[in-house]
Amino acid sequence: MRRAVARGRMFPQGYSTDRRYGRLSLKAIGLFPLMWSNADDQGRLCGDPEEIKYAVCPNIDHITKQDIPGLLQELQDNNLILRYNTPKSAAIQMLDWWDANQKMQWAWPSDYQPPEGWQDHLRFKKDAKTVCTQNWPVSGEHSGEDNIISQVSSVESLGERSGETTEITPLTIPSSKTKRVKRTRRGRGNSPEGSGEESSPSLTGSSLFGYFNEVFPKAFGRKPDSREIAQLRDLGKEISSAGGATAKQVHDAFKEACDLNKFSVSYVRAVLLAWLGLERGPPAAG
Repeated sequence: MRRAVARGRMFPQGYSTDRRYGRLSLKAIGLFPLMWSNADDQGRLCGDPEEIKYAVCPNIDHITKQDIPGLLQELQDNNLILRYNTPKSAAIQMLDWWDANQKMQWAWPSDYQPPEGWQDHLRFKKDAKTVCTQNWPVSGEHSGEDNIISQVSSVESLGERSGETTEITPLTIPSSKTKRVKRTRRGRGNSPEGSGEESSPSLTGSSLFGYFNEVFPKAFGRKPDSREIAQLRDLGKEISSAGGATAKQVHDAFKEACDLNKFSVSYVRAVLLAWLGLERGPPAAG
């Protein structure tokens, strides 16, 4: 399940005022963003000048194949890239990669070995049931996932706040029960509590908000930012006013968001409201 170059890679706004970028020649200024957008998830690309020309800027006539070696040297002299050799080929590391990409949700391994002393950050799906992580999240904060490459373990702590004893599947592994559910619009199915099983105690108030904050990093691989914390707080109030939700419903709502690559509080909110049979209005102002 190796992912190649990401689509829609954004060039960091900070370079508009970066003195290193401002010292570059016009050709280097044009080449660097194109290299950035073509780098893999670890911020690397092939260091062969001919490969760079035909992979990064094949239709830009004023940056010729003969220009590339000098432009790469210029970028390296300004501490924007590092050129080095690997057993596979010459490679390039974008030096500011992880400073600019701390909110990445997934990061696949590179085809190129890292330069000496460089630390990769990995979070990727090895197969349908296994998520591998290493040095994750990028910020170094605890994300709720073990910081090693391993199969996703069951989330033993889920349900502790509500006293649940039911085993809950890992956030990244679709359960057979969810697969059998006929899904409605945008992939939201029926509530997992509506299957005839004995219902669990509902969480409300601070316990529900606390549980949101506990499940969020386990599902999304990072801590919520201030805006997302406000959204979770508002969602907790909204759900609490309607009687609350069980830990399993919260867990499965985040799990469904992960399965569909919808890493947002608004999507989790939509799933929970649909499962609880609540009318969906606009989210409360954060």
